[in-house]
Amino acid sequence: MIIKTIDYQDGNTPLEGYLAYHETGKPQPAVLVAHDWSGRRELACKGAERIADMGYAGFALDMYGKGIFGADGDAEKNSALMAPFAQDRVLLRRRINAALHAVRQLPQVDATKIAAMGYCFGGMCVLELARSGADVKGVISIHGIFAPGNAVNAEKSPQKCSACMVMTTRWCRRSRCSHLKRK
Repeated sequence: MIIKTIDYQDGNTPLEGYLAYHETGKPQPAVLVAHDWSGRRELACKGAERIADMGYAGFALDMYGKGIFGADGDAEKNSALMAPFAQDRVLLRRRINAALHAVRQLPQVDATKIAAMGYCFGGMCVLELARSGADVKGVISIHGIFAPGNAVNAEKSPQKCSACMVMTTRWCRRSRCSHLKRK
């Protein structure tokens, strides 16, 4: 397996992604892996590696900025990192679309075959990627925050969108999630 860190930007914010892939001699489909509220740490990077072992290029993206991470068990710090994105979905969409743009430029990636997945905060990020109308094959939100934010949704969204959630958690009350069954 080949592992590379990939520097990219969102405006003036430097970001660092984690690319995992196996050399095949041709561009591969890619999966963006959006991290939980603690940042692009081991969980997201290991996720990118598991994606690579399935024959794709896995890219653990960076929502917070190069070198900015939360910590296990530090709800106050992790909440403070996540809050600007939860409150400003335009910022969130711009940041995750910067990751998508960076991955499309990689020679290891087939730019026409990209999907995204994320857990918890990352699940919210990939749902916003879909709501933004980004040209991706699909998104998977695992235990993601479903509540839409302040950004206008695009008319077109990915053809495939999967949301995995236990309906009794505080993040997903039936009243917040029932619309997903209809889409």
